[in-house]
Amino acid sequence: MAKDGMKTLQQKNDEHSKLIAKERHSALYLALSLFPIFVIFGYDFYQGLVGAESLGFHPALVVFGTLLFGLPFLVIGQMLILPSLLKLTLYVFIQILFASLWFLDGLLWLALIPLIVIFGILQYQLPEIRKSVEQNENAT
Repeated sequence: MAKDGMKTLQQKNDEHSKLIAKERHSALYLALSLFPIFVIFGYDFYQGLVGAESLGFHPALVVFGTLLFGLPFLVIGQMLILPSLLKLTLYVFIQILFASLWFLDGLLWLALIPLIVIFGILQYQLPEIRKSVEQNENAT
C-alpha cells in the first residue's frame, strides 16, 4: 500500500518537473523573441554615444515589427516536431537574421522569408502534430 502511494507521488513529481521544464523553455523563447528589440535599441544607443547617425526607426515600429514577426514564429516553432536544441538554435539564428535584414539592411521582404518557410514546415508536419495531440489527449 505504501509502495503504491510512493509510486503515485513519484509520477506526480515527474509530471510537475516536466511542466516546470516546459515553462522554462517558454520563458527562454519569449525572451529570445524580444532579442531584435534589444539589438536595435542597443545599436541606436551605441551610435548615439559615438556620435554617428542612428537607424532612425521609431521605437514603436521596432517593438511592433519585432512582436509581429517573433510571436507567430514562436507559436509555430513550438508546435514543430524537432529536437529542442535544434529549435533553439534555429530560433536564435532566425532572430539574428531578422534583426540584421530588416533593421540594419532595410530588406523586410527578405526578413520574412524564414517565417514563410517555417509555416510551410508546419503544414507538412500538421498530420503528425494532430496525431501526437490526440494521443496525448487519450492518454490523460
